[in-house]
Amino acid sequence: MKYRPEKHTKISAPRRTLAAFCAALTTFAMSASADDLISLYREAVFSDARFLAVQADMAAQRELLPQARAQLLPNLSFSGTKSKNTTEQTSQSIFGQTTNEYNYDSHNYALTLRQPLIRPYNIAAYAQAKAQVESADAALEGAMQDIAVRVGSAYFDVLLAQSEVDVNKAQQEAYAAQLAYADKAFEAGAGTRTDIDEARSRLDLIKAQALELQYRLEYVQDTLKSLVNRPLTTLALLDPERLELTHPTPLRLEEWIAEAEAVNPQLKAFRANVEAAESEIWKARSGHLPTLDLIVQRSKSESENNNSIGSKYDTKMVGVQLNVPIFSGGYVNSTVRQAHAALEKQRQQLEATRRDIGLEVKKEFDAATQGVQWVKAYEQAVQSTEQTLYSTRKGFQAGKRNSLDILNAEQNLAAARRDLNRGRYQYVMARLKLLSLVGRLDDAEISRFNSWLTQVGKNEGQARRPDDAEISRFSWLTQAEKRKDEENP
Repeated sequence: MKYRPEKHTKISAPRRTLAAFCAALTTFAMSASADDLISLYREAVFSDARFLAVQADMAAQRELLPQARAQLLPNLSFSGTKSKNTTEQTSQSIFGQTTNEYNYDSHNYALTLRQPLIRPYNIAAYAQAKAQVESADAALEGAMQDIAVRVGSAYFDVLLAQSEVDVNKAQQEAYAAQLAYADKAFEAGAGTRTDIDEARSRLDLIKAQALELQYRLEYVQDTLKSLVNRPLTTLALLDPERLELTHPTPLRLEEWIAEAEAVNPQLKAFRANVEAAESEIWKARSGHLPTLDLIVQRSKSESENNNSIGSKYDTKMVGVQLNVPIFSGGYVNSTVRQAHAALEKQRQQLEATRRDIGLEVKKEFDAATQGVQWVKAYEQAVQSTEQTLYSTRKGFQAGKRNSLDILNAEQNLAAARRDLNRGRYQYVMARLKLLSLVGRLDDAEISRFNSWLTQVGKNEGQARRPDDAEISRFSWLTQAEKRKDEENP
């Protein structure tokens, strides 16, 4: 059984962080009208029901410690009785049977002090309570990491869904312009019915996809709303110019895994659970051990019974009470075996969680590391598809490309921009999750991620679309007008 000194004045990390949130709440309330990551995160700490439930559970678990400590401290009790008594006494004498009636008041008062001297069960319970409080503190710390990840995930899911809706709208505009051009070209005898049908089928498909994307956007918006329990305003957008495409520090995966195994809140909670299970074994074994208490008592009584009417007693007593268990029908042995099984369960859960955490760290470390190359590759892909679209248009003007080539080039560009958006958000989320796994995702780190966002202006209540989600919207009619201007300056 392990004992550790109790912490009286040290403020736990979760409480320090909560205090920082309280201090920042005023600043949050006076922030800009547009919601950003840090403001929603701070607000979710005071609004998210799941986190508040963990916080309340932590407060309840902390009460286990004073309760266990109380079983080791002196217990002072007072008892007293006062009554009015009537007794009829019948006796046999030489004169026959006689009956006497007595009416008297009686009272009895006692003040008792009991100090446990040897209580193995209480000592083990106190050690167990300390472990349970540590587990609760770790659970709260884990909940703070979890809410940061959930807010970040929901926030960037909204931005990603909005960007995909914007991409879809831009595609609709491009295909609608292509369809209009194909109609005019067919009427002028320069196009074919196939061009019209192909453009219309692409437009109808994009419109069908728009319904699914809009549903997805509404769902992720509702998810984010549920965390702060209020409607959202315009969200700050991810700024590609501010986004820090850097590898995680340190650069060795083994160091991240070692740090996670040392400080991950979930692992800390399981280690505390193992210690609590070890204390449970000592509690069970204490059923075979004797207990010894010191008892100090003073009592006063008057007319306790009909044989002591009018008599007063003032008694002082100091002594010890010894209790030695002898046989309990095998109950104690059974509880010991049960506690050993529970301890093994906690140890295996700790080991399973340790392995899972290692896999999660590797997954997010790889995603954050490779994400840098992925984003750069997607950026290059966007540039290449833009150039391809430009060249295809030129080829169409020269009669070497057809309308289907243009539609395919537009679709490839939209897919490249969509992949670029996803790559950026996946990189950001990998960084968030990696920090949470090592318990580093605090207010300062969230502020750092928030610095990658940019506030946007409002246009009739709508935020402007992000630059990286805007697809080239050159319609063929505009291109035709431009050519006319070049031919007839």
